[in-house]
Amino acid sequence: MKSIFGHSMLCLLTAGLLASPHAGAGDVAAGKKPVVSIRRMSELVKELASPQYAGRLPGTPGDRLSLNVIVNEFKAIGLQPAGTDGYLQPFTTTIVEPDGESHGNPENPLLGQRMATSNVIGIIPGNDPDLSDEVIIISAHRDHLGQTPDDLHYPGANDDLSGLAATLELARMFMQYKGENKRTLMFVAYGAEEQHEMGSMYHVAHPLPDFPNENIVLMISIDMIGLGYDKWSSFTPAQLNRYASTWYEEVYNGVNDDSDDYSHEYPPEKSPTFSYDAGPFGKIGINNRVFGKAEGIPHYHKTTDSWENVHFGPAAIVTRTIFDFLWKVDQDPRTHAKR
Repeated sequence: MKSIFGHSMLCLLTAGLLASPHAGAGDVAAGKKPVVSIRRMSELVKELASPQYAGRLPGTPGDRLSLNVIVNEFKAIGLQPAGTDGYLQPFTTTIVEPDGESHGNPENPLLGQRMATSNVIGIIPGNDPDLSDEVIIISAHRDHLGQTPDDLHYPGANDDLSGLAATLELARMFMQYKGENKRTLMFVAYGAEEQHEMGSMYHVAHPLPDFPNENIVLMISIDMIGLGYDKWSSFTPAQLNRYASTWYEEVYNGVNDDSDDYSHEYPPEKSPTFSYDAGPFGKIGINNRVFGKAEGIPHYHKTTDSWENVHFGPAAIVTRTIFDFLWKVDQDPRTHAKR
């Protein structure tokens, strides 16, 4: 397939989103200005939400087609493959109705069928001799609800191509600092999230040999940041920095209900199913945070969750703020792995 990304891109260059010229400990070094490409985010979402991907139901041709796109993006960014089969961590799942207030596609013609799909996993290795074995997972899910019996597809643009686009932008931004990151950064596009988080549950139950669960110090799930964040376009640099700093301060404070209007920590519930990919990690006590809004958000699990309805400007601002937060976590000189 011809590349969907052109050489020209619209970058988020407002002064409030650039590295501070007075960066302190844990902040991005002065003079380095990683940016988020709104155009690149929107083009990825537009592509994968299109009818040819047929709603990306696990195991379908549309799912496999989208998998190829994502693997090619991981390669182009320069992430090292970290799955059990190159970038892939294959698994199987049974197609069910997803959890949530709006189940979506209740007459799915593939309900009950066993399907093969995969997580996509790549890393930027850590560089600190004492901290490089600690892992920060940065993730989104790549699947959605498939098609109706009448071949009407569920685009899943906000849910969760907005999060996938943000995850890829974060990978690109951190690649600009390759060699400076202390910890290993693991980027994951989870499969079968809509099937009761089967992809992340599989990851937790089958840890990658070089990255055991006890070495994961933080897992973030970016899920639905394309709507509900319009206020972020008016936030000042100081407000954005407060979010990044607060999230950082809450990572290791042992409180299970850290939350704000735009994110939350997933508590360690003893549940067989979850609402986000962070759930299986939270269940075993791994620090985590979910970025996204679902309650009251229009088009949730509907065929109208299309590219045109995603607000990419605010999503890009959120993405940059998440980068600032993650940079603080990565640069923390303390040891946090549960060895």
